[in-house]
Amino acid sequence: MPVPRIFEAQFDPREHWTHVIATLLGLAGPQTRSALVEEITGEELPEADAILVREQRPLGTGDGQLVADIVARGAGWTVAVQSTLGFDVDEAELLGATWDALTEVADKSILVALTPNRREPGYLAAAREGGRDIRHLSWLRTRDWVQERPERGKAEGVDLMLLREAEYFLTPRVAELYRLESVMPLMAESLRPAFASIFFTLNDLSPAPLILTGGDDAATATFPRTGDPGCVVAVNGDVLDLRVRTTETGPGSSAGPEPGWQTVQIRSDEDWLAARSWTRGAARAALPVRR
Repeated sequence: MPVPRIFEAQFDPREHWTHVIATLLGLAGPQTRSALVEEITGEELPEADAILVREQRPLGTGDGQLVADIVARGAGWTVAVQSTLGFDVDEAELLGATWDALTEVADKSILVALTPNRREPGYLAAAREGGRDIRHLSWLRTRDWVQERPERGKAEGVDLMLLREAEYFLTPRVAELYRLESVMPLMAESLRPAFASIFFTLNDLSPAPLILTGGDDAATATFPRTGDPGCVVAVNGDVLDLRVRTTETGPGSSAGPEPGWQTVQIRSDEDWLAARSWTRGAARAALPVRR
């Protein structure tokens, strides 16, 4: 699609978050769009007010085809964004491959890693080998920019509406993301993206769950925060135990740990992808109606 669609909601939380940024890039006015490009890249790029924005853009050819979360193409330059909601997840290989594919279609290429890390993660040094222009941006700084822009940029009209909607979406979710900062180190790096996706899928149904560390499980997130639990995500060594209060079986689920519950063991993103639709449906029935 040539520009993001404001009412399109991505099913995956990470894709949904980047959809908000892509919507601002694609639909905001020239001044806001140029300022956001500068914020994302760290430099002022020519004619950034007249860019073509695409989401989930395939790059490269053949079996090794990659998909970039956002691709913005300007006058002789292209900026791509690859994002994660997992803390300290080594994306060096993905970023390197994305940048290599990006340079096949652009004169000047910039790749931005959008991560929860407050400081630039160490793996970016490896990703930059060979002179790749890969930069870092944090979700916290992105949220701050969206909050600050209406006053600093004196936004009004459509721009103000878009920025306010983006702030409404990002502010509570980014706050929850940084509640996970102390939890993610307790699990294997490979589990962190899946944990974040599970967490925010359930958080949209029941915000601000109870997060505890220690005990039999390294960490648990219980939805809802008070009252009878409906869903629990538990870090158990190299596996995530996704527990839902339901008698309906789902992909890979088994009964337990208590009567009336089903547990799905998540060892990879693929496990979560298979169980995601069932989890949302079962969780809606198990959790209190959001008010």
